[in-house]
Amino acid sequence: MIDSYPIKLCEAIRHGRVNRLRDDGAYFGKGTTGWFFGFKLHVVSTRSGQILGAIFLPTSSDDRAGARMLASLLEEGSLCVADLGYRGDVFQRQMYEEEGVLFLTRADIESPSLKITHSLIRERVEGVFSSLWERFATRVYSRSWNGLWNTLKLKMLDYKLCFAKIISYA
Repeated sequence: MIDSYPIKLCEAIRHGRVNRLRDDGAYFGKGTTGWFFGFKLHVVSTRSGQILGAIFLPTSSDDRAGARMLASLLEEGSLCVADLGYRGDVFQRQMYEEEGVLFLTRADIESPSLKITHSLIRERVEGVFSSLWERFATRVYSRSWNGLWNTLKLKMLDYKLCFAKIISYA
């Protein structure tokens, strides 16, 4: 499963005057909850919720650009369940030919019962993001791109250790 998640650097009321990390690629992007200023975290995970890889990109980059970078982590012949940000015949054909990964979005499914199954599977990746975001403060305190990326990697490590039951999340 693959998805992107917005990393908001500020609240909407500050959009007009925010400059933090702008030189590092922070910019305005539109997510499902509206406009935000920051970056996108792209994550590929297994069906059970284990994180296989992540990449941190500016909001101006297309979700499919993150998918291209993460597809090499998947085995040839894999099926990647994705949201509508990854649709497109040309993109899906290229990914299958280059990496051997088939991307399946809701737009590719005609059967109503299979659309429901797709939605149920997609809930898992949304759960991964919910668990990851739960571990973050609701506010980003990092002052540099490296600081923010290191914070995200530590949170993903924490998630993976909890997933493996090596540590418990309290």
